[in-house]
Amino acid sequence: MADKGSVVMVERMSLWQRVAHGVLIVCVLMMVVSGLSLAYHDQPWAHALIGAMGGLQGRDAVHRAGAIILLVMVVAHILTLVFSARCQRDMRESVPRCKDFSEGWAGFVYRTTGKGEAPRFGHFTPMQKFQYWGILLGCAIMGLSGAVLWSPRASMELFPKNFLDLMRVVHSSEAQLIFLLFILWHLYDTHIAGGNFPMNPSWLTGKMREDAFKAQHLAEWEARQKGEKG
Repeated sequence: MADKGSVVMVERMSLWQRVAHGVLIVCVLMMVVSGLSLAYHDQPWAHALIGAMGGLQGRDAVHRAGAIILLVMVVAHILTLVFSARCQRDMRESVPRCKDFSEGWAGFVYRTTGKGEAPRFGHFTPMQKFQYWGILLGCAIMGLSGAVLWSPRASMELFPKNFLDLMRVVHSSEAQLIFLLFILWHLYDTHIAGGNFPMNPSWLTGKMREDAFKAQHLAEWEARQKGEKG
């Protein structure tokens, strides 16, 4: 039993999930920084970033290295879904349901105004589900468009130039969307909102405060309590 005044921590992420999360952060930042520096190459800050990466060839190497790491992580993620019972459970929990829309809105109202009842979310909140599937969709779009743009000369033999131009627009726009919507929003939703400020430590230690866990994942917290008592 915890001492009075002590902070009780509960498990949130496994070691593999923390490692995968960390590698994903690194490779996404590699691609976003190298990609945006090329998209805005006429800006002084982009010139500085390209120079720091060793010029255009260095920028290309950084961008492609990030893409290769991301591809490896996608394959590893698929393998964990095949062989890990915990990852299979998390995948089932992440499947969006119709009630997520109403519960997500009610949870947003409660967290911002204090009105209504505390949301009874399970392992994932509706926002976390949206972020997870949005990232998967983003990876698919970035991967397919990036494969076409990897070797423009080879792609020109298979596709018309208009298609390559479209892929450039899609690739660049998706990268900016990922940066604005998922990276910044995810940082706010995970580390600032819901009583997590200044940081939810689960991405480093695998654990988060019990009071924050209970507030954000009440249904799972109650299920765990029943399991311990049972």
